[in-house]
Amino acid sequence: MQVLRTAFFLLVLGNLLLFAWGQGYLGAKGGGESERFAAQIEPGKLRIAGVGAPPRAAEPPREECRALSGVEPSAALTLLALLGARDAQLKISQHPIEEPRAWWVHIPPQANSAQADRKAAELSKLRIKDFYVVRESGPNQYALSLGLFKTEESAKEYLDVLQKKGVKSARVLLRESVSDKIVVEVRGMPDRLTKALADLPAELHAPPPSACPKP
Repeated sequence: MQVLRTAFFLLVLGNLLLFAWGQGYLGAKGGGESERFAAQIEPGKLRIAGVGAPPRAAEPPREECRALSGVEPSAALTLLALLGARDAQLKISQHPIEEPRAWWVHIPPQANSAQADRKAAELSKLRIKDFYVVRESGPNQYALSLGLFKTEESAKEYLDVLQKKGVKSARVLLRESVSDKIVVEVRGMPDRLTKALADLPAELHAPPPSACPKP
């Protein structure tokens, strides 16, 4: 009987010691409730990345360009004055419309109309039909035009054909003609452009404003 009491007492004592060790009352490190609380990360010091950071500055609006093509020279002056009066901060420029270059197969200008007519008769005898005498005043007056070509190669090929038919005086000349029409370009902030170009008189421009061609 005494042996059973002693065994029961030792079992209870062992449980008590195990509980005390688990709670850290016996000085064990790493297992006590107080140490686990102290080891917790302080939530008050946590910060979410990106929150509170200064916002990125928005890019400033860029200048835009609008072109009014096909403007008559006299109307261009009026248009420039009108746009400048509407907004002095706009950048306004003008330039002639450049026509596409072409290669001109021709016989150089003759001394007078009579000689040009004689040259035309010679071409007719050689069975050359596609030509005309330039009679308008200017540096090419009394020249004989035989054709305009988009490429130099095609112009030279036709010149070879003419020479084989006996036309020895024909030449190829590069022509970069400039139109008498004007392009007015207006540059500025988008909102200023919209206000300045609104309700323009129709006689001052042909098509509506469009984006400026890239240089």
